[in-house]
Amino acid sequence: MIDRPFPRGGCRHGRHGLSYRPEYRAWQQMRLRCCDPKHAAYSSYGGRGITVCDRWLKSPQAFLDDMGPKPSPAHELERKDNDGNYEPGNCKWATRSENDRNRRSNRRIIFGEETLTLVEWSERTGIPEDTLMHRIRSGWPIERAMTASVRPKRSARQAARALVGAALWDMAA
Repeated sequence: MIDRPFPRGGCRHGRHGLSYRPEYRAWQQMRLRCCDPKHAAYSSYGGRGITVCDRWLKSPQAFLDDMGPKPSPAHELERKDNDGNYEPGNCKWATRSENDRNRRSNRRIIFGEETLTLVEWSERTGIPEDTLMHRIRSGWPIERAMTASVRPKRSARQAARALVGAALWDMAA
């Protein structure tokens, strides 16, 4: 239960008293994304059928009661199921990096018995994300892309030395 700025069921002077809370901004933006066709993100939310449950649509206090306060300023509202609606069982507070992993545009890769995003596979295997992406785009089989060892990258100094050495070699020939 959240400390209420006003008695249950009513507002002080017709207001809810939440306007300055970060959760109110999250509630407001959620509603705009889903309900306002003029909002820049409407096509990705309301335009594709994402709705806000009636309880939250009408009341920032109900939203706050169900979601609780943001754990930190770095947290934002996330839907667990990207195709699901904004409702108590489908929303949580998440950090930007957690939220980024739950985007529709993320590439999910099946390897073995697991399906993870490219970033998650990179973390799991220790292979840099750009290396995995390059291997997959180049047509490597997933198993090879995930298990082949990675050459250590040359430092800028080593790369420059190699270029200078090649130029000197060419000049001597």
